[in-house]
Amino acid sequence: MDLSKLDQKEHANSENDIQSRYEHRRKHIFGSESHKLKKTRIWQITSTILGVLLIISIFAGNFPKTKSSNLTGNEIADKTVKFINQNLLQGQATATLKNVKESGNLYNLQLSIDGKDMDSYVTKDGKLLFPQAVDLTKKPQLQQSPETQATPENFQKSDKPKIELFVMSHCPYGTQIEKGIIPVVNGLKDKIDFEIKFVNYAMHGKKELDEQLRQYCVQRDYNDKYLSYLSTFLKSGDSNEALSAISHSEADLAGCVKETDEKYKVTELYNNPQKNEWSGSFPPFKVHDAENKRYGIGGSPTLIINGKNINSGRDAQSLLNIICGAFTNKPKGCSADMTSFGTPSPGFGFGTQGGSATSAGCGA
Repeated sequence: MDLSKLDQKEHANSENDIQSRYEHRRKHIFGSESHKLKKTRIWQITSTILGVLLIISIFAGNFPKTKSSNLTGNEIADKTVKFINQNLLQGQATATLKNVKESGNLYNLQLSIDGKDMDSYVTKDGKLLFPQAVDLTKKPQLQQSPETQATPENFQKSDKPKIELFVMSHCPYGTQIEKGIIPVVNGLKDKIDFEIKFVNYAMHGKKELDEQLRQYCVQRDYNDKYLSYLSTFLKSGDSNEALSAISHSEADLAGCVKETDEKYKVTELYNNPQKNEWSGSFPPFKVHDAENKRYGIGGSPTLIINGKNINSGRDAQSLLNIICGAFTNKPKGCSADMTSFGTPSPGFGFGTQGGSATSAGCGA
């Protein structure tokens, strides 16, 4: 018997089995309509996917092969972080190393992924990485049941529903629902009172704070052009292109941006070395702080209809259906067929995906 061929066959079967389990887990996280939590933690999703992908990579023989006798803990940690960024995160987030120390037969890597701290462990030969550890001496905390949220049957109806969508400008799930809701707002026009608002902290750095100031000012001073700006921005995240699309420039917004920045101390709080008003690792953005506190906004995206937190699919048809449920008398626009828009994919770009996941989001 050719043992090498047998090993290769068993290796392939193991990899296929793991890939199948990963695909099942991915669908559970992103595609399940029944999994409707008000405040999904993006770092939990990142950790879950990262963990499964790492296991697949290890079985596939893709993890960097090193020898503990030749490399120090810092060298192994640096190679591990490089591997994570290049092969797993691939620009969707960035992992950085904060510290490395010995922990029994492993190295404990203290990582930061887009500002969220997490502990991971790597074997001293640099061959196996464990994204998270479970403390077997402690009883795990059970996940709490999701909070009850309003449905079309029990939320308040009105002649002109008020729609408030809370997002972070660079949250991939915020951009996903924005792409879904734009056709709805364009279809219902002045039949609804619609406004994009921002979560009172930012998870995606200074660029997000700047963009949210920019969008706030476009929406305030050039409201009739805001959806055109947003539609262009959602293509690739290019604010200059979006401003050109509405025939404006940064100079046109400069006064509003400066006034708003100073009023809500956006840049001042970002630069504050004490970070005493930050949400953990994330700077505040207090332009809509009062509304965030009133509704208990936890992350991006959060949809508020007539003052109630509403769960909805992120495709245009689902959003149209849920919004039209808030009318006392539905207008003609509620009969529109928006299935042709499909379900927008997370992030920038107008690609589509299957299903209409509602659970994933950005939240600290």
